[in-house]
Amino acid sequence: MTADEDAIDRAAGEWAVACPRLDASPSQVLARIQRLGHLIEDAQNRRLRRRPGMVVANLGDFDVLRALRRSGPPYALTPTELRRGMLVSAAGLTGRLKRLEDEGWITRAASPADGRSSLVRLTPEGVADLDRDLDGHFAFESDLLKSLGAEDRETLAAGLRELVVDLESRTPEARRAARGE
Repeated sequence: MTADEDAIDRAAGEWAVACPRLDASPSQVLARIQRLGHLIEDAQNRRLRRRPGMVVANLGDFDVLRALRRSGPPYALTPTELRRGMLVSAAGLTGRLKRLEDEGWITRAASPADGRSSLVRLTPEGVADLDRDLDGHFAFESDLLKSLGAEDRETLAAGLRELVVDLESRTPEARRAARGE
């Protein structure tokens, strides 16, 4: 394996020998996306554990806090609104919300608009802690992509967006929505 090859190149080469009739190129793309996901999540989790201030347990919890912060004042959303912007099940979100509430990041109360729902709100301390870290967080994300120029990032983002939109349109939920269910 050369310096610019990875394990995925090696696997593609092995498939070409073991089963030359197969087109393994989709596996190269998907495997790299999965590998990048793991590497990025690991790096972000390490950063979250080292950051000063209130420590967040993991990237999933941090995603909840970021969604609330970017919603703007009063930094409050219903669990349904949170789930729309995140890749998490209702049960997974419930666990995160309990942990974040226990750690003082959020409060939960009955929604004034709909008593059957709750409203999840960042605490003032949570807003302040996140605000102290926003520049550092975005600089960290930029550093993760430092091997790509601005044009490469735009091209990659556009291609990945196209793939996400297509795959999301194929989910059972999307098919039910298209049928009006």
